[in-house]
Amino acid sequence: MCQNFDVERKTKIGYNTLLKEKTSVRMMIKNGKGEIMQINIQNKTFTLLEIQGRVVGQDALVLKTMLEEHIQTLETQDGTPTLIFDMSKAETMDSAGLGVLITTSTQIRQNGGRTALVNVNKGIKRMMIRTNLTSLFDFPKNLTEAIAQSF
Repeated sequence: MCQNFDVERKTKIGYNTLLKEKTSVRMMIKNGKGEIMQINIQNKTFTLLEIQGRVVGQDALVLKTMLEEHIQTLETQDGTPTLIFDMSKAETMDSAGLGVLITTSTQIRQNGGRTALVNVNKGIKRMMIRTNLTSLFDFPKNLTEAIAQSF
């Protein structure tokens, strides 16, 4: 079962508490303009993060905080951490969003894990190529391939 929570509820209950209670968590982040970035997390032998909307500014910082907490949880578990970002519904990303991906990938790699990005739109992929950041991530052809590589 998937549980919805927003940023205010997240700060009251705690992300780790929600993740321990459920195998799937959905977070909706509304920015000041009323735009929504949705993040779905499934905790199995891998973590699938479905990013939806604009990964920019303050929303990216909320994502960073949530990912840091998730990585801390992964560090206490056995196995190699694998994060798969499904970017099929990500509209755009700025430098703050890109910084979140870089930081997350670095932390996961330090723990012997890997970070995969699937279904990345052309604009975001072009930004990664221009900044020479493609070596930090795996780019499987599709979600099925990304999941298969996590076992």
